[in-house]
Amino acid sequence: MRSWLRWLIALTPIFPPLYLTSFLALKYWRSLDVSVRRLLLFYLFAQAAAALLSPNPWISLPLALLRGGFIIALLLAGVYLYEPKKLTYLLWGLTFIYIVSFIGSYLAYGDRWWRLRLIHPYYTTTALGLVGALGLLLLFEWKASWWLRLPLAALAAGTLMLSGSRGALVLLVVGGVMAVLARDRKYAWGLALGGIFMSAAYVVVSLGEHVYSIGHFFSLDLSGRDRIWKSVIVAIKTHLWGGVGPYQVGPWIDSIQQGCHLWTGAVRLFHLACPDWLQPFSGAWIIAHNLLLHSLAETGIIGTLGFFSILALVGYATIKAREPFLIAVFFGYLAMSLADNPMAVPSLFFAEVFWIAGGMALAQAGLAVPIEQGFAVNQNQLRPDAL
Repeated sequence: MRSWLRWLIALTPIFPPLYLTSFLALKYWRSLDVSVRRLLLFYLFAQAAAALLSPNPWISLPLALLRGGFIIALLLAGVYLYEPKKLTYLLWGLTFIYIVSFIGSYLAYGDRWWRLRLIHPYYTTTALGLVGALGLLLLFEWKASWWLRLPLAALAAGTLMLSGSRGALVLLVVGGVMAVLARDRKYAWGLALGGIFMSAAYVVVSLGEHVYSIGHFFSLDLSGRDRIWKSVIVAIKTHLWGGVGPYQVGPWIDSIQQGCHLWTGAVRLFHLACPDWLQPFSGAWIIAHNLLLHSLAETGIIGTLGFFSILALVGYATIKAREPFLIAVFFGYLAMSLADNPMAVPSLFFAEVFWIAGGMALAQAGLAVPIEQGFAVNQNQLRPDAL
């Protein structure tokens, strides 16, 4: 593996726009099986058709095609990388994110920082929980000494716990269970340690320690999601076939759309306010906190049919490949998607990891030819299509 690619992967969590280099992988389009290519073209056609039926077609169409092309590029980048162990270079960037979140929380809250949910200059609290869970899954693929893995595992687990993100915990548990069902015993050890950790957390809360982040794990409060879902359903009913358009759901979610607000870290650490020029775009990053509802609201029945067709493709390839890490990522993200949108791109790199893992699954399931310097990696069995 080339050194520049190692650095690129390692630095992406710190500087997320680096994932845009995945567009370079579009040149490997013909490495995909013909049936896969047809399905991806159907996906793009469905997104375009839905965009043309939306209230603002000339805004929605380029956004839909750009997002669709980005997802395909990420899948092809996964085909190129092929092996999940190459994603372990993310751990170096994640370590930086974990440390900055602890330091930032201390600077913002002082001595009581560990009693509140973690913050970060540009990661949201939920994102911190997700990358904590993702870091723990990646550690199972990292072939390093225990004295390196143990402190990093503590950082990742601490970030997950103090984020208070229940969705991220669901991702880790469901992903771990599915990996165990794929007969990988190392994930069973991880689940056992996780169970011990959660039991200890429950004891802390039961003894009256007011640790909000940990206590949040044992709360059944929907955090306003029920109101969001009701608003999104109105948008779906109003624009049933084509949706309201990509990144245009925000104005419909009136239960939380009350002007432009920045994430907690930016406000607490830098006292930033939402600039005037950002006001018209303030709804672009507001999500429906449910994958199906968000897809229906943005792209209607037509676009959702296309999106779920590639999601089914990735799921089929993941099951066929039987690679524990890829199984953990697919089913973990799918479970978290019941109350969040961890697959929505662009993100702070974690959604991109899902689609790259999907491309790895395509390659390992025999639905794509992994390419290295213009040749098939396994030339005894696979050949790329003629250009």
